[in-house]
This record gives sequence, structure tokens and C-alpha cells, in this order.
Amino acid sequence: MITNERQYKITRSEADRFREAISSLATGTTRDDVHQRLVQAEREAMESQLADLQAELAEYDRLKSADISVISISSFDELADGFIKARIAGGLSQKVLAERLNLKEQQIQRYEAERYASASYQRLREIAAALGVRIKNDILLPVAPDSFGGLVSKLRQVGLDRDFLVSRLLPSADAARASGEVGIDDDDYALTAKVGAVLERVFGWTRDNVFGAQALVAPRFAAAEARFKMPANRAQTTTSLYAAYANYLAVVALKGARSLPRAEIPTDAAVMHRFIRRSYKAVDLKSALHAAWDLGVVVLPLRDRGTFHGACWRYEGRNAIVLKQTSRHEARWLFDLLHELFHAGQDPKADTLEVIEADETSIERRHSNEEVAASQFAGEVILDGKAEMLTQACVEAARNSVERLKSIVPSIAAKYAVGVGALANYLAFRLSWQGVNWWGAAANLQTDDGDPWMIARDVFIERFPYDIDNELDRQLLDRALH
Repeated sequence: MITNERQYKITRSEADRFREAISSLATGTTRDDVHQRLVQAEREAMESQLADLQAELAEYDRLKSADISVISISSFDELADGFIKARIAGGLSQKVLAERLNLKEQQIQRYEAERYASASYQRLREIAAALGVRIKNDILLPVAPDSFGGLVSKLRQVGLDRDFLVSRLLPSADAARASGEVGIDDDDYALTAKVGAVLERVFGWTRDNVFGAQALVAPRFAAAEARFKMPANRAQTTTSLYAAYANYLAVVALKGARSLPRAEIPTDAAVMHRFIRRSYKAVDLKSALHAAWDLGVVVLPLRDRGTFHGACWRYEGRNAIVLKQTSRHEARWLFDLLHELFHAGQDPKADTLEVIEADETSIERRHSNEEVAASQFAGEVILDGKAEMLTQACVEAARNSVERLKSIVPSIAAKYAVGVGALANYLAFRLSWQGVNWWGAAANLQTDDGDPWMIARDVFIERFPYDIDNELDRQLLDRALH
């Protein structure tokens, strides 16, 4: 969701870039060395991302220009988005809202970035008053759904919205019917039943759960939650629902990749660096992805917004990593991939493993010894064992000033012939130990031109054996990759 003019301009530039790329792909000559399935998948992925960007731009334009008197939300989890939309529709900048509350503009930016999850009840009341909005006091009780629309309403109450249902949880033909592209008046019962079957397979809800009057309960991942408590700035229900969806896809992928060879995953940074360089010459995102697959690790890239940051699951001794980053920078995806590979390499004799990552600014990640070790591992692999030395060089050159670091990092990276983005990411991780959130500055130093999700998706298509027996599983995995 676009929250300010700067984000609007960035999103518009991204949309223009995708239009140009799609046009070039359409008019370019066919390359014999590229499989046509990859070419088609690349075009479809870019078209899908462009549609997402255009929808965000259109929503922001609508809020800025239209005469809106009511903003509808369907659950408490949507209250934050409602506040942001109300601010934009009211013509208030983040700075003006901050002034009304006697806060700094950066505080409003943080609130909106985390969807007000860290704000107290009293602060939320103050926000509503500053915006001049009233909130209707309707509490909807669970009802037994008897139609597709009724089922959508019930799912919305547990945090599963219609867009996600249509775009991710229904095969293409059913999604077309659900979105209105194909009429469903005469076949509403069949579509509703199909949705129930999908929900049972993905989330484990029974038919009685789905079509009864009782409220649905999001699946829980006890081992992962005990290991990393999801921070306050995540809605637990929404996070658990998406984690269950990602877990379902990971299990499907693991079953479909039974033929992959398995090897011990190096947890020594120097060994991992040599392993990647030996086969692929350079330590970049594409090389590290192929190295993970060489080790028998399935790497599944997702690009849905919000909820958790990534995951690593092991079942029957086989590992699957879910990469889920909103960043469009390869260096950041590489850091996260290696971070998760470290987790996958822990306790290799154990049959199962669950790691669901909070975001990088959470207290839980900063205070977890294994999380710190995983990030150190990622930095040392990427920076060839020089991560701590380069960090010290940056700190000394900046004379211990965080404000000077942004101008210092490029020169240090050039001096030691390392990637600016890689060094910036590691510095952001190191500063997080001290409670300093430098991830925004690190993102501004990224210079990658590629699409990391597409790189990871293409490697998945190239390396995945696609040994999937269940047609629904195959279709939903395919939906996730487009």
C-alpha cells in the first residue's frame, strides 16, 4: 500500500520499468538457449507484478482525488489500513498528522510501516481524533455460510481476504468464476464446495469448520512460535494463516522433489563460500540458489506482501526454504537465503525443523543467539570472511557516526572490491544489535537492476522435478509462482 508521495513516485517508476521490460520481451527475438516455459513464466510474472503496481497507484490516486466519505474495513486487522486511507483521503501528509499529535514525522512513518501494531489503544484513539474520523461499532457474529459470498465473509473475519483467496487459493478456472470473469449464478454451490475442499487441504479445516457457524481458528506452528515469538507488530492470526499456506506449498514442493540428492549443508562460512565458488565462480543470488538446490534444499520464492519474512521447514530429513522479501534488491535476497541455509544446516540428524522469521527489526531476532549466528554466517559467506573487518573499517572511517555511514560504505566497498549492497546489509544487521534500525539506509544503497523474485522463481522452475501426483497441489503451486 502506498502511503506517501515518495512511495508513489517510486512505484510509478517501477511500473514504467515493468512496462518497458514486457514490451521488450514481446518484441525481442526468441533465444534458443532459454526454455519457452521460462520465457512465458517471466512474461506472466512481470504482467502480474505490473498489475499489482497499477492497482496500488490507482488506489492512491482514488484516495487523493475522489470525494470519499466512508472507508470500509471488514476486520480489526484492517483498522490500520483504514487510518492510512483516511489520512490520504483527508489530504493530510504524514508530517501534518505528526504535528497534530505532537510527534515527529518519522514516528508516523514507522507507525504506518508496521500498520500501527506497536501503537497503544490510547494512541489509536488519538490517531482517530487527529484524523477526525468516526468508527462504526458493529461486531459481526459468526454465521454458517450458504453461498460463495457468505464463505468469503466468514473467511474475512479470520483475516483471509477475497483477493488472496482468488489469486492464491483457487486454480485459474475457479478464480475466473470467483472474480466474475465467468458467470457463477448457476454454479455457486459447486464453486463454494471447491473452495471448501481447498481450505481443507491447505489449512486443515474440516467441512464442519468451514461451513458451520463457529468461528474459524488459524493453524498454529507451536515449535516455530516457541523458538521465535512473533513480534507485536504482526497480527498473529494473519501471520499464522500465511505461514500455514507457505507450509502447505513447502510440503508440496518437498514431496515433488523426492528425487533430489541430499548432502550435508555447510554451516562454516568459509566452507560454504568455497562450495559456491567452486561450482559457480561467484557468490551472487543465482549461484547461491543453485548451490542450495545442489545440496538438496528446495528454495521456494513468494512475493505476497505483509506477514512473516521467511521460513525454513524440514520434514523427513529434507529441507525447504521459503524466501519472502518485499525488497527488490538481489543483495538482500542473497543475505536472507544464506541466513536460512544456516538454519537448514542445524542439527542435521533431526527429521523435522520449523523456523518462521519475524522481520529484521524485531527484538526477538536481535536477542536470539542462533539468529545472530545465521546473520553472521550470511555476511561472512557473501563478504568472503571479511565482514567484521569491513564493519570496523566503516565505523572508523565514519568516526563512530551512524549518520556518516551512508556516505562511507560505497568508498569502503570500492576499496575492498565488495558489493555495496552486501556490505550495507551486513552493517544494518550489526547496527540492529545496538537497537539502531539502519535497514532503510541500507536499502537506499542497493544498486541491483534485476528482479530477485524472478531469479529465484526461474531457478525453481529449472531445478524442480515436478513429481506431483495431486492436480490441485500442482495448480496451487503454479499459482504461487506467477
